[in-house]
Amino acid sequence: MMTAIHDFLRLFRINAQNLKRTYAMALVMLNKRHSGSALGVTWALVKPLMLIAALWFAVAVGIRGGELVDGVPYILWLIPGMMSWNLISDSLIVGGAAVRSNGHFVTKMVYPAATLPLSEVLSLFFVHLMLMGITIAIFVVSGFGLSVYFLQLPYFMLCTFVFTILAATLLSALTAISADILHGVKSAMTFLFWLSPVLWTTDSMSGWPLVFVKANPMSYLLNGYRDSFVTRRWFFEDMGYTLYFWLFMIVLALLASFVFSRLEPEFADVL
Repeated sequence: MMTAIHDFLRLFRINAQNLKRTYAMALVMLNKRHSGSALGVTWALVKPLMLIAALWFAVAVGIRGGELVDGVPYILWLIPGMMSWNLISDSLIVGGAAVRSNGHFVTKMVYPAATLPLSEVLSLFFVHLMLMGITIAIFVVSGFGLSVYFLQLPYFMLCTFVFTILAATLLSALTAISADILHGVKSAMTFLFWLSPVLWTTDSMSGWPLVFVKANPMSYLLNGYRDSFVTRRWFFEDMGYTLYFWLFMIVLALLASFVFSRLEPEFADVL
């Protein structure tokens, strides 16, 4: 336990001391990811919006037949959760490969590898902020508007940021050692997409299925975004679930720091 705490404090200190470098690297990564295209970063906005449109047509029009969900059209119910999921999924896949995809920084120059997951996730968070601006505009234009519950959105954005940073740190260390882990992460995200309340609501669930779904910290984040826009519930109305999420984050932080610190000396040899 003490070793894990020491590792966490070390990684935290490295990231805190290199914030300016991390920010600059995040911008470089964002531009590099969309270099060579005329629209550039715009593609990062188009992709999730097209996915939302396709899922809305397939589920709301094709399956549900246009029925309302929590008193709003399905498309408005879908958007907040999809915006959250898009950040989580991309962060775990892109951020989870941060060390391997930027191996030249580790092998050819002196660069703090511990900052690479943060740089990748931060670059994705820039896009997420723009997408949230579009989401707000959609709700305002639709006539449903925003309520006082919107004030808790920054809290859930912070929760998502913390979760994705910690998960990316853990996965980036593992994928640096074995590329098979990255393929496993990509497959797992497809699996988790259908097991998480992205396209469906947990309101009618009870018993062990509900416990199973809520045990996934992603459910806390997805429902949190939706509570801020649609269902309008405060995060402190279920303090037990909030406490569970943050206890999960503490365990994840210690695990990620321990694994990253143990594997970091091997990065240069395997990349």
